[in-house]
Amino acid sequence: MTGPDGPASLAQVRELPSYFAQDVGADLIDVNGHVNISHYFRLGAWAPWQRLQDLGMDKDYIPVRGMSFFTVGHHLDYTAELREGEPFSVRTGLLERTDKALHAISYVLAEARDEIACTMEITYVHVSMDTRRATPIPEDLAATLDTEIAAHPWLAGAGGGLSLRRPR
Repeated sequence: MTGPDGPASLAQVRELPSYFAQDVGADLIDVNGHVNISHYFRLGAWAPWQRLQDLGMDKDYIPVRGMSFFTVGHHLDYTAELREGEPFSVRTGLLERTDKALHAISYVLAEARDEIACTMEITYVHVSMDTRRATPIPEDLAATLDTEIAAHPWLAGAGGGLSLRRPR
């Protein structure tokens, strides 16, 4: 979890929007007595999608504009356990974008211990739902994404497992 100026702080991560703030329920626990990886994956994947909805890719985006984002890559790092009854949240941010792709990150925080339990990077490609091929992100959404990316400049180097390919 590093940025262009060195390691990101927990305070910086806490500046990101929070999703799914709750206590770990028994339904999330596996045979090892901690949150199962499938739940980290589900929560980490849905938080950026929720953020995109908040930023303008609402329920009408796909049926009206005929476009969406398809996930093309994931990278997860587990750094601490979450056990039953512990409070957690998922914080998410946008690292970078190209004209057709987006790189996001989710942090699953063990709230009571002030620890990051999991980091999940995701790369998306913006697609036409008709052709199922990459298509440019519309200017209005691109501008909103750029504003969101600029709001947390420390995220520019926070990823480590994934990156966007730049057109040649």
